[in-house]
Amino acid sequence: MDIQKIQKQAKEILDRFAAALDKAGVKDEIVYVDREEFEREENGENCKEFKEKLLENAPHSDGDFIIGEKGGWK
Repeated sequence: MDIQKIQKQAKEILDRFAAALDKAGVKDEIVYVDREEFEREENGENCKEFKEKLLENAPHSDGDFIIGEKGGWK
């Protein structure tokens, strides 16, 4: 693989994408919704069932947490 060729192609793609955004009139704005209640209430019974099923499916767990090798997913 030619790294310089890949970098050049990636830059061209990003430049074309930026140009398309300029034509579309997309602005850099922060958009959010301000709410009084922004956290959902959990139903303890359903959460317990979910946690149990999740831990049952995990290859290794200690009953409370999934145990995984650091960086093992790479």
